Amino acid sequence: MLKRSIIFVLYLLSICFCQAQQRPLTEIKLPDIGKWMEKKDGKPADWLGTKFRNRELLEPINVIIVDSFSKSRTEAIHKLITECQKGGYTDREGHSSGYYAEVDTCHLNQLPDEHKRALSNRNFLFTNNHGRIMGPECFEGKYIFVGAFSREAFSLFSRAHHVYQSFTIARNDFCEKLGRGHIYQIIGKYNLKNRENSNWITTGDHDGEAILLYATK
Repeated sequence: MLKRSIIFVLYLLSICFCQAQQRPLTEIKLPDIGKWMEKKDGKPADWLGTKFRNRELLEPINVIIVDSFSKSRTEAIHKLITECQKGGYTDREGHSSGYYAEVDTCHLNQLPDEHKRALSNRNFLFTNNHGRIMGPECFEGKYIFVGAFSREAFSLFSRAHHVYQSFTIARNDFCEKLGRGHIYQIIGKYNLKNRENSNWITTGDHDGEAILLYATK
């Protein structure tokens, strides 16, 4: 009986601890965040000019990561890249690079910053989820990263050699993998209002929202 009581108490404590770790979305103040992953000229990235169903395909920011625990930019970057690697998203070649994002009026460089590389879950010759993380920007004591993730298939005869498949699948998979670790927790979605669907411009299956992850330590 005593053993059962102890187990029950430990179970209740674990629930309380998990609840304490949760941060309501309304409590998290974020800076102004740009809608798009940007090229060097400041224009939205457009899948290297390749059309999707005869429309210009814009690449939206669809991930936001907040770290209020790291004491320096270097620590925040190291922590995030390490967790990405644990989740299967490693620094791989075969992807376009040199992109930026705007956070709190600052233009942030891409991570990783090597030429023709991005974070990806598979070799570029196979269908893969890949993305670029930009940042961080320090805002009110918190380090803010943003990311643009997409799913692609290799195509030898296409202009970009990679054919767009989905923004949503890649975003969800990356955030789920990062959230399975012991550092970052999915808080919810943040509406960036960056869904486009006109006769000339599209964001594919993107819903206009970024998934928000928050570091717990």
